[in-house]
Amino acid sequence: MTARAGRPPTRARTALGVFLTQLHMLYGPSWAELSRRTGLSVSTLQRTARTSGPVPREENVITYVEAITDDPRAVTDAKRWWRRARIEERGRLRTLNAPAPAGVRNEADLLTALAAAYEKDGAPPLRTLQSRAGMAGDKVYVLPVTNASRMVNRERLPTNQRQYEAFLTGCGIPEHALDPWRQAWHRAQIAQPAQHAPHHRQP
Repeated sequence: MTARAGRPPTRARTALGVFLTQLHMLYGPSWAELSRRTGLSVSTLQRTARTSGPVPREENVITYVEAITDDPRAVTDAKRWWRRARIEERGRLRTLNAPAPAGVRNEADLLTALAAAYEKDGAPPLRTLQSRAGMAGDKVYVLPVTNASRMVNRERLPTNQRQYEAFLTGCGIPEHALDPWRQAWHRAQIAQPAQHAPHHRQP
C-alpha cells in the first residue's frame, strides 16, 4: 500500500525522513558518491530520504544507511522508524484487535495474532518473508509463499508447526520469544476439530 495522493505524511514517515536526512548531512557523502556506493539512482536515494510520500522500501533504507556509516546502531534506528512508518501508512494493525499469544484460544485468534505479527514487522513482501523464514534444504524454502499469504490474510493456518514457526521467524520474532507462540499453536490445534484441520498441498 502506498500513500494516497494529497494525504499528509504520517508522523513516523516524517521522522524516518528526518533521521535519514540528518544522517546524510552529518556524514555525507555527495548524492553522486552515495549512488555509486549503493547502486541506487540519485532520485531513488532522494525519495528514500524524503519526509513525505510513500514509505520507501526497507532494503533501500538499509542500503542508504550502510553506505553512509558503519555504525550498526544507525541501521537499528532506521529499521525501527521504517517499521513505524509502514504500520502508520498501512493502518491495519490497529483494526485487527489481535490478542497477545497468551490470549489465543482458537484458530481465529491465532490467525489474527499472526496477521498482527506481520504488520508489526512492517508487512514485508512475501518473498522477503519467505527468505527470512529459512531453508528446508537445497533451494527449498520452509515456508511456501502461498501459505504465507493465507496466514497474512487470515484464511488458514500453515500446514505444520515448522512452517508456523518459520513464519514467525520471518516476521522478526527471535527464538527466545517463541515459547508463548508454541503454546498458542497447541491451544488452537486442540480447539479445532480434527476433521477441520487445515491441510493443503505445497505448491
